[in-house]
Amino acid sequence: MNFWDIFTTKEEKSNISNLKQKINDNFPQLEENAKILLASLSGLCARVAYVDFDICPKEAKQIKNSVLKWMDFSEQEAQFVADLAINEVKELAGLDNRSYCTALNDILDNEKKLHVLETLFQISAADGNVEQLESEEIRIICTGLLLEHKHFISARATVANSIGALKKS
Repeated sequence: MNFWDIFTTKEEKSNISNLKQKINDNFPQLEENAKILLASLSGLCARVAYVDFDICPKEAKQIKNSVLKWMDFSEQEAQFVADLAINEVKELAGLDNRSYCTALNDILDNEKKLHVLETLFQISAADGNVEQLESEEIRIICTGLLLEHKHFISARATVANSIGALKKS
């Protein structure tokens, strides 16, 4: 099954087609696996950042930094992808995590998937507080990535000082 086939269903949403088209149009030089990583990672980043229905500027900057970390992109290209994910977050959030996770499971090993979880926790901690809702969204993503609970705990430990439930009042 082709990666893009997961976005083509009976009820295909135009925003997903737009995401696919924008990635293909703006990054034709990328190999298919890099496009898959870019689409899936930016989609998951946007989901985690928007789970509380607000993306603060620090979270938006962290999404851009995450794209820079994962892809060999210029600042401008990373900003474009971050803006794309943020601008379409409401539509992207409607897509089941499994669609993103299934694609990543096909191209990443467990170590890289752990790094995806760490990236998602860094985004949730960018505003100084990892909310329970964000943590639970990442837990669901962890399951979708076929990782164990120990991977979730390990990734969450990278932002332990920002976990809302552990902060002192």
